[in-house]
Amino acid sequence: MSARALVVALALLAAAPAQARIVERIVAVVNEEILLLSDLEDRLRPLIPQLQQIPDQVAREQKLQELKRQMLGMMVDEELIRQEASKLKLDVSEKDLELAIKDVMRKNNLTREQLDDALRQEGKSIESYKSQILRPQILRLRVLNVQVRSRVSVSDEEVRAYYQKNLRALGVGHKVRARHIFFALPKNAGPKEKEARKREAAALLAKLKAGASFEELAKKHSDDPVTKEDGGDLGYFERGSLPTAIEEVVFAMKKGEVKGPLLAERGYHLIKVEDVKESSARSIDEVKDELREQLYVQKMEKATQAWLTEVRKRSHIDLKL
Repeated sequence: MSARALVVALALLAAAPAQARIVERIVAVVNEEILLLSDLEDRLRPLIPQLQQIPDQVAREQKLQELKRQMLGMMVDEELIRQEASKLKLDVSEKDLELAIKDVMRKNNLTREQLDDALRQEGKSIESYKSQILRPQILRLRVLNVQVRSRVSVSDEEVRAYYQKNLRALGVGHKVRARHIFFALPKNAGPKEKEARKREAAALLAKLKAGASFEELAKKHSDDPVTKEDGGDLGYFERGSLPTAIEEVVFAMKKGEVKGPLLAERGYHLIKVEDVKESSARSIDEVKDELREQLYVQKMEKATQAWLTEVRKRSHIDLKL
């Protein structure tokens, strides 16, 4: 039994006879190490505000139990990796953590104070961020570099096949320039509010069909503050830029065509396609390094899961949640 397990076990024994109360609860045993409920709850705490937005109590409890199982699975993987790191004599120093903190600040253009504030809003301290997120991440990378990286390679043939398979994502197809007039729905809008806004949009569509200027009506009526002053101009965009429900309609429209009202998550849209133009794919020489990296990441993730499965099979894991 590890030192931590022994301390917790003694605490439980000391408390139980007197008042039969539970000081701490073990949620998993990974080989000779234990995972505690308090640690699991610490990980879940930043997610609680999202859960509280689920109105139905039963659905909220089901989601909580699902998150607990997912988080516990991640904690088990972290512990297995930590144990593998111990066998390999790999560690993460305080200097490593500070360098990682500086890298996070640089990539997100944050000062130390801004990072502290952001973590505090999520219910974390800089120390818990180091111990719960950065240290496991760095340790995971170091273990995988030793145990998994040698299993993964990407050939030129695989890159060429991936290129052919993903031509559309690389630019083949067409770009659309469109304008929209947006009719926002209030949060938690009911059927009557939705119907009222839909009628407003339909009335404006009739004016457009009669020859009114889309640009002028957008400036006057659109609820989109970003595009309103430009007459609802969305510029040129490719697939993947709009909500799916709207995108399928827009990319089937012809130049000059107006359609709506189209319902998306936040409200109704009237759409006018101003222009359609073909775009050509970048050559394989332009994107081969990018594609090789994408393939490598995908294969590395599969190899990591396969390796973790091997480690789990030869480990003693007892989930008590």
